[in-house]
Amino acid sequence: MNKLCFAKCRCERNAVVADLSYSDRSTDRTNEISGRGIRPMLVAIHDFAPVFLRELNEIVERLYPLIGGQMSAAVVPCWHGSSEGNSSDGYRRLLGVVEERLLHGWTHQSCFPYHPISLLTGQADEMRGLDRQTIIERINAGQAEFSELTNQPAEGFVPPAWQLPIRSTDLSSLGFVVRYTVIESCQEPYRAYRLATWSWDWGRLGCVSRGGEIFGRIQSLCHPVAIPCVVIHPIDLRRGYLPYAEQLIRKLLDHGYVPTTATQLMSDRSETP
Repeated sequence: MNKLCFAKCRCERNAVVADLSYSDRSTDRTNEISGRGIRPMLVAIHDFAPVFLRELNEIVERLYPLIGGQMSAAVVPCWHGSSEGNSSDGYRRLLGVVEERLLHGWTHQSCFPYHPISLLTGQADEMRGLDRQTIIERINAGQAEFSELTNQPAEGFVPPAWQLPIRSTDLSSLGFVVRYTVIESCQEPYRAYRLATWSWDWGRLGCVSRGGEIFGRIQSLCHPVAIPCVVIHPIDLRRGYLPYAEQLIRKLLDHGYVPTTATQLMSDRSETP
C-alpha cells in the first residue's frame, strides 16, 4: 500500500463533485472566447512518466509536425511509487519539447485497489475515496517531486482517472484543475471553461476505447462552444488508437482551431468571467 493510504477515506459530503453552477458559468466563459473569434483546442498526453518513455517519444514525434510543441504533458512524478528514470536525459529532453507540464497525481495508483472503479481503471484512480486533507497531502508530495523534475511547481492539476472528489477551490496551492468536462480555477470560483474531451483510454476495457471518441462527439454536439480537448495515453499507441487522435487533430486544425494550453487559457484576462 502506498504512503498516505492509511488516511481516512471520508469524503466531504458537499464536495463530491464540483458545484453544478460551474456548468452555466463555464459555458458563458467559453462563449466569450468564441465571440472574439478565437477557436482554441487542447492536446494533452497523460501518464507522462519514464516507464512509458518509448511510447511518449513516438507520440510526441508524430504530433509535433501537426501542432509543434503546443501540447501538455500530464506528469506522474512517482509512477506506482517509483521515480526511477526521472533524471534520465531522454525523459528530461522530452519534457522540454512540450509547451505545458501539469501534475497528474503523485503515483497514479489507487489506495483501494479492490473497489469496482479501481478494478475497471487498472487501479489508476489515485484520489477516489480519499478525504480532502489526504488529497492535499498527496498533491503536495507530487508537487515536491514535480518541482525537482521541472525546477518549478505545477500550475495545473489533472486528476488521475478524472477522479477528484473535492472542489477545485479547495486546492489553493494550484492555479487550476482540468477535469473531464471543464477547466476550473482554484483561485476564482466560477472561472471555468467547458471542454469536450476525446479520450481512448478507459482502463482495462480496451474494447470500448472507441466509446471515448463517441463521448467527445456527443459533448461537442450538446455544447457547440465547448473547447475540444484531445487526450492521448501511452497505451493508445499499443492499442492502435493514436491514428484516430491524429485524424481528429487534423480535422480540428482544418476547421480553424488553434492549439493552445490550459495555462494560456486560464491566464487570459482580456474578458471578465
